[in-house]
Amino acid sequence: MSSSRSPNNRGGRARSLAAGGLVLAVVAELSSAGLVGLSGWFISACAVAGAATFSSFSYIAPSGGVRAFALARVAGNYSKRLVLHAAALRRVATARAGLFDRAAGADRAQADGLWSGELLDRSMADADSAGMALIECTAPVAVTAALTVAAVLAVEVSTSIVPAAVLAAGVVVMAVIAHRTPGTAREAEQHTRKALRAELVTAVDAWTELASLGAAEQLAARTTARFTRLDAAREAAGRRRYRTRLVNGLIGTATLTATAAIGTGSAPEAPTFVFVALLSLGVLAQAEQLATATEARATAKAAHRRLTASAPNSASDTAVPEIRSWSTEHGIGFADYPLPPMALRPGRVLGATVPRGAMLVVTGRSGSGKSTLLRALASSLRQATEGRGGRPAVVAVAADDHLFTGTLGSNWRLADTALTDDEIDERLAQLRLNDSGLTATTPVGPGGRQLSGGELRRVYLGRALARHPYVLIVDEPTTGLDERTARHVLGILQNLPDTTVVLALHDVPACLELSGHVTQLPLDHRGP
Repeated sequence: MSSSRSPNNRGGRARSLAAGGLVLAVVAELSSAGLVGLSGWFISACAVAGAATFSSFSYIAPSGGVRAFALARVAGNYSKRLVLHAAALRRVATARAGLFDRAAGADRAQADGLWSGELLDRSMADADSAGMALIECTAPVAVTAALTVAAVLAVEVSTSIVPAAVLAAGVVVMAVIAHRTPGTAREAEQHTRKALRAELVTAVDAWTELASLGAAEQLAARTTARFTRLDAAREAAGRRRYRTRLVNGLIGTATLTATAAIGTGSAPEAPTFVFVALLSLGVLAQAEQLATATEARATAKAAHRRLTASAPNSASDTAVPEIRSWSTEHGIGFADYPLPPMALRPGRVLGATVPRGAMLVVTGRSGSGKSTLLRALASSLRQATEGRGGRPAVVAVAADDHLFTGTLGSNWRLADTALTDDEIDERLAQLRLNDSGLTATTPVGPGGRQLSGGELRRVYLGRALARHPYVLIVDEPTTGLDERTARHVLGILQNLPDTTVVLALHDVPACLELSGHVTQLPLDHRGP
């Protein structure tokens, strides 16, 4: 099944969108400041000219400038919202996809921890925070810097260098105060809110069991205590924000007063005074947003650290045997994998090579070690190789993968943000999921509970195929499928000429036995 959209340039498109959005944001704010300053100067100049007995004041050029700034402001604001939000959503989707890939590559114990309510909720919120930092942090800082430079130059040209220096100094002081204000209050508030939301979701999902255990009162007490902590965290964050706003407001007022007073002394004309005052007011108002941007930056940095931190070693980490693997443009291979002995087979060392576009089928009864081998191979290949051109090196589909609450479309867009509903519906049809009435807008329920086991297997597989990986590792792809649908799914996996496929199955089906592109690796073989 080929992808209708290549993900090769997703990173480049996201960076281009972000850069374009920042440019539009700067243009919009510069137009806003220019509109305020020029319109104030224009009104004042008209008043002065009207009070004079004789005046040669021409209103044509200034009024045209006011109209130009107004149009640029409207167009810039509209465009920046479209572009910045598109770029931020791409970043959010990329961060969530990275979280999904990390979870898919983790072993069972780590996956159990990641899919737990509070940790999963925090991880998804961290992905949102890291992605939205473009709007909440980067854009305000870039706009403030550009607006300050432009305003300082305009004030210097209109009056002198002294009021321009005063304005620049005031903005710098406000930026320093905002930078020194840590974002711990907001982080604490968000952490408490995430914990509360996770507990409420878990409680609703397991309410029948909790009621039968007589734990309703205990749960209510815990929830009330979390609400109390959330209120306390919000109050602490509110007090910190108020103090920062108060200090920055006082500094801004003093800067505005000093700039206007010094500017009046060097340029006594009323229109120039109004222009300097209004322009300075706009710059200082923008600088006050740096405190909020600093909080967003602290939250995004903490989120990024959590998302990129190495997963802690667990007991099952030591249980996964070491494996030596390699990946080249011709295919993949592994060696020196110690298969432990069992009652019906001796232990032995495994190895195999698989050409690019071919398939390796690992077979064996339940408990023979197929899933362990696939996890070890996926982890080793990820460490040994890197994705290229926007394609991941390895995507693994576990036997008990996970769907996030939402729709089929929202889950598949974790793999490819560019997928449209029509394209997702087409992929669902290729996997014969449309026979069950599934579409991109179909809700999956908590953890995919509204879907059958066979439907879940194909949804997991379709999401992995949307990533178009170099190596696709799938554990039990035909579980829950009838024979006809199983043959169809295996046929799709055979028809991936640019992807090396590794499968775990109980037995090699007849549709694969005669294929010259399938290598078999039976784990139950007794050996010599």
